[in-house]
Amino acid sequence: MPVPRIYVVPDTESVNDLVKRIADRDQAAFRRFHRRLVRAVFAQVCESLGSPALAVAVTRAVFVEVWRLAPMPASRQLDGTAWVTAIAARRAADRLRGINGPTPTLGTAYDDLLGRELAVALGTEPPAQPRTSFHTPTE
Repeated sequence: MPVPRIYVVPDTESVNDLVKRIADRDQAAFRRFHRRLVRAVFAQVCESLGSPALAVAVTRAVFVEVWRLAPMPASRQLDGTAWVTAIAARRAADRLRGINGPTPTLGTAYDDLLGRELAVALGTEPPAQPRTSFHTPTE
């Protein structure tokens, strides 16, 4: 379902230009893309799911997927707004199937992982360092 334009933050750069820059791993462009479309995506997902709490997790997943898929050649040839809207619709439908059907969901741990991955892609949080402990035997 199309999202009313009131949810999209106006900007001088087109969404398509931002997608091209995201494909080149430009975090500043991704932050602008996120800031510009996050309300529209959240509204679309919330309307589909009927739950703001679920919509937050799905919205995060949408933007992580955008970050992951932007380098693929097909993403540069699509309309950026239509592309993110399609990702959001698919992610919301997947979540609904997980809620309503016998398909097991990955749960909050996966949602937390996506949240951290989104923060890293936005450049707002350093990547988590793996915890390792080295045990040196004492002599």
